[in-house]
Amino acid sequence: MKKSLLFLLLSSSFCFSQVFETVAVLQNGPNDNRINIAVLGDGFTTAQQPAFLSAAQSTINYLFTKSPYSEYKNYFNAYAVKVISTDTGVKHPGTATDVTEPAIPVTNPNNYLGSSFDFGVHRCIYSNTTNKVAQVLSANVPDYDITYVLGNSTEYGGCGGTYAFASLNSSSNEIVVHELGHSFGKLADEYWFSGSGESPNKTQISNPATIKWKNWLNINNVGIFAHAESPTWFRPHQSCEMRYLNQQFCSVCKEAIIEKIHALVSPVDSYAPSNSSTVDANSSVTFSVNEILPIPNTLVNSWTLNGNLQTATGNSITISPAQLVTGTNTLLFSVTDQTPLVKTDNHSTVHFTNVSWTLNKNALGTSEIKVDERRFSIYPNPANTEFFIKGKLNFGKDLKITLYDASGKLVSAKFELRDTATVYVDIHDLPSGMYTVTATEGKSLIISQKIIKE
Repeated sequence: MKKSLLFLLLSSSFCFSQVFETVAVLQNGPNDNRINIAVLGDGFTTAQQPAFLSAAQSTINYLFTKSPYSEYKNYFNAYAVKVISTDTGVKHPGTATDVTEPAIPVTNPNNYLGSSFDFGVHRCIYSNTTNKVAQVLSANVPDYDITYVLGNSTEYGGCGGTYAFASLNSSSNEIVVHELGHSFGKLADEYWFSGSGESPNKTQISNPATIKWKNWLNINNVGIFAHAESPTWFRPHQSCEMRYLNQQFCSVCKEAIIEKIHALVSPVDSYAPSNSSTVDANSSVTFSVNEILPIPNTLVNSWTLNGNLQTATGNSITISPAQLVTGTNTLLFSVTDQTPLVKTDNHSTVHFTNVSWTLNKNALGTSEIKVDERRFSIYPNPANTEFFIKGKLNFGKDLKITLYDASGKLVSAKFELRDTATVYVDIHDLPSGMYTVTATEGKSLIISQKIIKE
């Protein structure tokens, strides 16, 4: 589940911020395991709130027609915050140097969030008072992950940054998609050299063997294309959404957005039986996981009982009494997303989520259940001399790492905690091949994954 400590702290700082009416425009599940989009309006008076709500719904609907948002729509919620301004419109100081001003009438409406044209160039809408945006978010949608502001103007405009801004121009839906590429996906513009540093879709490394999008080269028109303004910097595509509006994101940019989604949301929504449940170990017990499914579903599941891989691959399994031993039993569910839209090296083991049930069966035939959900990554995989296991939560002091070769034989491997959430495993003495790495805390199995030694 996501944690919102930052916004809890912000809430304490902005506890006297104004509360506005908030309307859910997309609701797929609890906020603590969804990516929450907050859409704010600026320059909309009380009477104009229906127009804002319609625009917010339109931009959200359009966003989820675009891949990869369309495939991961179930991972999102969205809320429209009806921010009320005293005056109508977006400020226009008439100070831009890229056009002959005033390109449109100079105006200075008393809008709540301070949205204005002419941030460097005429079409860039942003605000000098973004602390107002932070205050509104803290008071109304404190657990937001993405936000953008719709300014009440039909003039073409928008900008990305800490927050994304867009006008109500006929291109606003596309502007929102593009600007969220910056503020959510951390993507760079591809239509010009922005002067910023490395990003998922921008690099100074042009070697095909080492460039960050090497796995996509020559697929879906991905290549290595120099920026005209700065030919030592390169982009992956010639007609991506980050270069031209009314395009699709290129494969490299889609991958970056999906990786951000995976970093924020667990594909596990809930599970049963719950923690501290007591079941009759003399009867069969069904264990189940409620998953957030991509569209189409690309999740792959596995179940392991006491270290033995089970045949079940669905989101539930029934365990019979004969399968349990007296004492401690561990049932481990693991899920990975094997979407073809991601080609990072061995992606299925870069991110995985586990749910483990510990069943303590006693002589009377009852089992008390302890259940835990954990998220991990293993990298690099394939590995050469070493690999790392990183947890979203800290590992216990009684952590033990073991490796088994393809025949199931226990092999020797040294490991150490590099920090409370990262384990280093030394495999430089092992021959090349496939291994199973397991991690236990006490008597509980928390990881069972394949790794390749090159």
